[in-house]
Amino acid sequence: MSQTFNQLYSLKYLLEIEKAGKRSSLHSFHRYFGKLIPAIPAFAIKNFTREGDWVCDPFAGSGTTLVEAKLNNRNALGFEINPISCFISKVKTTALDTNKLEELNEMLLQDIQADNHPVREEELPYCVNRQHWFKPFVQEKLVKIKRNIDMFFCRHASGLSGKEQKDIADFYKLVLSSIIRNVSNADTQHVFPGYSKRLRRLDEEGKREIKVLNSFKNALYKKTRALKEYNFRNLNAQIIIENSDSRFLEAEKYPKAELIVTNPPYISSIRYIETLKLELYWMEFIFSGAEYKSLEKKMIGNDRLDRKDYAVRVLTPYERINKIVEGVYHLDAKSGNVVGRYFNEMTDVIKNMNKLLKPRGHVVMKISDSKVKKVKIETGLLLTEIAGRFGFKAVDFFIDKIKNRSLLTARNTYSDIITHDYIVVWQKVEEADGV
Repeated sequence: MSQTFNQLYSLKYLLEIEKAGKRSSLHSFHRYFGKLIPAIPAFAIKNFTREGDWVCDPFAGSGTTLVEAKLNNRNALGFEINPISCFISKVKTTALDTNKLEELNEMLLQDIQADNHPVREEELPYCVNRQHWFKPFVQEKLVKIKRNIDMFFCRHASGLSGKEQKDIADFYKLVLSSIIRNVSNADTQHVFPGYSKRLRRLDEEGKREIKVLNSFKNALYKKTRALKEYNFRNLNAQIIIENSDSRFLEAEKYPKAELIVTNPPYISSIRYIETLKLELYWMEFIFSGAEYKSLEKKMIGNDRLDRKDYAVRVLTPYERINKIVEGVYHLDAKSGNVVGRYFNEMTDVIKNMNKLLKPRGHVVMKISDSKVKKVKIETGLLLTEIAGRFGFKAVDFFIDKIKNRSLLTARNTYSDIITHDYIVVWQKVEEADGV
């Protein structure tokens, strides 16, 4: 950390400077709503850590913090409950021999083009309303691409180790996943999957041409170029990605970090799982509607409560938050319990953040206020109050304006979130009691 530089300039100013810099195209590897803008972890990493330090993100999402850590030669530890998010993070942060990859790319494309075997019903993945979301010829071509990825290293001697083969196969699967939304009937102009009137009209008029193989080929070349430009092979940074819930960690298993950078879930806001449901099904991260619902209910801040979950009011250990919960509960019992449960779950995460950090380590968090049933909830301030009970002190707290309009639309659909975020900075000053 550059002490002199940070004494001269505010953290907000340093973030604005970072926003003006060029960002890695690795961050756009896969469609992902609600992701952290890369400038936030980049600014935090450069100002609170040195090369070789550990950076942690307990809500790793699509791996923005992890990518920035590795680009800056820091080790990184990420936790994420959504399996496809973990997969995206893993592929984005894995070094590949891009010269060998370019050679293998052409072999894979030739295999796909030459595949004239019919698609069997058992090769089609389970997907709720699959015929609604995918035209028959699209389903067939997607299966053929996936089939040839799965069989690729059985057919071709590559001279690569088992791990190298798996890493390249995973890269190919990520490329496939990245085109699924584009070749489906889900309108890419919408946050959540939906066969819109606009697309229906284009289909009826014969004005929409879906080229599955071309889409895959173009995405393959584009992502290979990104890997070539930002190759990690000369960096020694270690990346650990765990498909796990940040509320329930065995923190002592992991190296302690100098910095945590994260963007926690919002209260009853973006249903992140829903934005990726077609990819989750098609890439077989889930195999049934029941699995989908189970995963959705595990997400912090989700509003998928059964009636039994809000028959009794959910309270917290915090008087100020309980007053808010009671106010919202009076208006709508379900929403009141969503709020109460959110702060209880985030308390568990904050306790683990204390465990994961070294003494004097920092937390940089992007968060936003919410409105639930027209009741304003100052989430950043309330989480800072909770953090104060678990070994943290507030260092800074400033506004960061939201410029991603599609993200605003997604948030406002569910919780009427206002048009700016806050950047919250804490420092660990003691081990938390009872942690």
